[in-house]
Amino acid sequence: MKVQSPLARRSHHSRADRCGKLPDRRFLSVLTVLSRRCVRRRNAISARAFIAVHCVGAASLLP
Repeated sequence: MKVQSPLARRSHHSRADRCGKLPDRRFLSVLTVLSRRCVRRRNAISARAFIAVHCVGAASLLP
């Protein structure tokens, strides 16, 4: 006779409950990746602008 801990039983039940939630989790991860890309892009543009204005003095070249 196998004896399972309550945690093992709970994880087994939660797997069955998660089946309907998988698309939501995937959608959220896609949004997270896209927002991280946008933030990285914005940070890179801000860094270039900062260097152009403060270090090079090329403020007139900025869009």
